[in-house]
Amino acid sequence: MTRTDHAARPETERPPPLGPRRSALRARRALRERPAAALVWLLPALATLAAGLYRISTPVLWHDELATLTVVRRPRGALLDMLQNVDAVHGAYYLLLHYWIDLFGDSPAMLRLPTVLAMAAAAACAALAGRRMFGARAGLTAGLLFALIPAVTRYAQEARSYAFVVLLAAAAMLLLLRALERPGPVRWLCYGAAVAAAGYLHLVSLVFLCAHAVGVALHWWKERSQWRIPVGFVLAAGLGVACTYPLIKLGGGQAGRQIGWIPKPQPGDLIGIWPQVFASAPMAAVLFLAAALAWGGERRRSLVFGTVAAVLPVVTVWTISQRADVSYFMPKYLFFVLPAWAVLAGAGIALVRVRGVVVALLAVTAMVTPDHVAVHQPLSHGAYTYPEPVTWFTPLDYRAAAGIVAAGYRPGDAAAYGQQQFSPWWGVDTGVGYYLPPRVRLRDMLLGQSGEQLDDLWPTLSPDPAKTLDTVAPPRIWLVSKDDGGDPFTTLPPPYAKALQDRYVQKSYRQVSGISVALLVHR
Repeated sequence: MTRTDHAARPETERPPPLGPRRSALRARRALRERPAAALVWLLPALATLAAGLYRISTPVLWHDELATLTVVRRPRGALLDMLQNVDAVHGAYYLLLHYWIDLFGDSPAMLRLPTVLAMAAAAACAALAGRRMFGARAGLTAGLLFALIPAVTRYAQEARSYAFVVLLAAAAMLLLLRALERPGPVRWLCYGAAVAAAGYLHLVSLVFLCAHAVGVALHWWKERSQWRIPVGFVLAAGLGVACTYPLIKLGGGQAGRQIGWIPKPQPGDLIGIWPQVFASAPMAAVLFLAAALAWGGERRRSLVFGTVAAVLPVVTVWTISQRADVSYFMPKYLFFVLPAWAVLAGAGIALVRVRGVVVALLAVTAMVTPDHVAVHQPLSHGAYTYPEPVTWFTPLDYRAAAGIVAAGYRPGDAAAYGQQQFSPWWGVDTGVGYYLPPRVRLRDMLLGQSGEQLDDLWPTLSPDPAKTLDTVAPPRIWLVSKDDGGDPFTTLPPPYAKALQDRYVQKSYRQVSGISVALLVHR
């Protein structure tokens, strides 16, 4: 370098540092930026956690959650035996919750806390996936939008596996993006593990692999020389699915009993189901509009993948349900697309300036607040198709029925449980018993074999009710029935109703939502 060159260089300009000094400066800059980068996933996770914890014990457990309760309270061996007959598809979740309540108890809050944590983690994964696809602003917006979806709050507070399915779908999408960014055995193995875990928590969720295959094809189309990417995907996804084969074989034989009642979907359901998937018609409109606006951006490959991930799995489930022996087209079976919708909509909103993003999120909050209020009501969990009303049954208020029994209880009282259409899956015995205080102990006078003894979900009735009533002869019996009003004895098979009426007279009758409570006194 000549003297003239030195003179031409401005005095304020310094040559960039070299060697170790340059590496130290980069590390220092990365440390300064890390807290800000963490906010992209941390804020959505905290927002989802706060929404999930709000009034977590207020909604009364409904009969799906009571099915969880009656299973996870059993010894591990009895739980595994039951899975051979029914509900194998929920077995992984049952085992997880079984060990959880051993540590923390089975209060409503503790039953639901694992799913709240799962949804919070799903929000973080959605934000990180959005950042990889569309940038940090879009990632943060996606995560906050995810937290605002009423279905996220609603099913964060349900003691079933759906929140974990959402988490694993979001994690699988994030892990796929990481594997495409820098392919390697460890990253593909992590992706395959997420696929297997999603399958073990809900087999229907594996249809997201169709969308992932499109994403891999789009990536390979640009980088055609990298054959290791499609090969890695096929091996990882194939290994994940192969790991679920025992569950596919076992659960396939149980599907008719468990979900045979779900009707085949109609063509219009492909449009009509979205408000139920989001648990909000306004949120459905917002997400559709924001997703459409996202196409004004530049990252076409990410836009195509996001759109396919949000829509294709639902279309696939609809198609399978048309051809299969049973239908899988139900809103709660489709929640695994929520992270993809949040990412796509977040990309659309993030196209405006920061102030516009804040205004948009506040406006969305105001629009969906009524839905959030609705899903926190005491009987909201029975409205599983919200905002569409459930017309074929009245939500059961087990807590109010238990309060009536507890208020009038005397030592020596017993119970009998009636089920509308004589179906035990309403769980009146389990639900009312769960909410009774410890001081109230009621023997079930009509119980035959328990669900645990049968290696099944629900119990059977006693084969000889008259003999049981004559042997024990309790002075008073609380007849608690799945009943929308009228004669509580009609909720029992005629021989059981006659056995009670021959020996007892009805002294009082109270009605709460979906349940009647009658006090019978010995003649």
